[in-house]
Amino acid sequence: MTEIPLAGAVGNAGRVFRVGETVRKPWRENTPSLHAVLNHLAEVLPGVAPVPLGRDDQGREMVSWLSGDVAIPPFPAWSFDDLYLTSLGRLLRRLHDALEGWEPPFGSVWNQELADPEGGPLIVHADVCPENVVARDGAAIAVLDWEFAAPGRAIWDVVSTARLCVPFTHPSRRDASVPTMDDAQLRRRLLVFLAGYDLSDQQRTLFPAVLDQRRAVGERFVLSRVAAGEEAFGRWATPEGQARLEVERQWIAALPADVAH
Repeated sequence: MTEIPLAGAVGNAGRVFRVGETVRKPWRENTPSLHAVLNHLAEVLPGVAPVPLGRDDQGREMVSWLSGDVAIPPFPAWSFDDLYLTSLGRLLRRLHDALEGWEPPFGSVWNQELADPEGGPLIVHADVCPENVVARDGAAIAVLDWEFAAPGRAIWDVVSTARLCVPFTHPSRRDASVPTMDDAQLRRRLLVFLAGYDLSDQQRTLFPAVLDQRRAVGERFVLSRVAAGEEAFGRWATPEGQARLEVERQWIAALPADVAH
């Protein structure tokens, strides 16, 4: 059967394929734990994530193919509409509600690269970016690529998703296809997403501090991949890449305490 390379992967670049109505990718130490999460979601909230299908004859992970639109650079116009942000917030909330109280199997193994440094009672995705979201008619309907899922706080996932999908970052960190936005426009988009999630006032107060935590974790992640010699992350080793990291630190430090209100 024909194997079709899938675009959008970074950590698994060149190693993710569509085969018929399945997706194949490398099997990892944490894959059985992720399949437990996905099997739970398939039971309580079908259609919001791929369904695990075991291993293929090459030892690769197999999951179901989810049809729809996935925004990859250059990002399409529909991925900047309020409908996308609102539906994404609602989808993330549905995922969190479905996983609340769920107990992973004893001995579960999780990837710690993007994990919440404070841990938490919930298994969170930790890497909801446009490339990992399936949409139909401009609305987000499912989340792919759970390889960085780990125990954490709901606010960790909310902040991470806002950072990657609003995208609530300094302009230097945004893809060239992201429309130019001033601070007021960016904040409006953030509030649209948070309203979709129905984030509480108490959690909104935590947003700036958690955003800086997520920045630090993301920075360690990309620099560790640079150190490992991964070509997809090589730009962060350049002076320009280092400058972008520094300007992001300064941008977050200057945010008002009520930025998420």
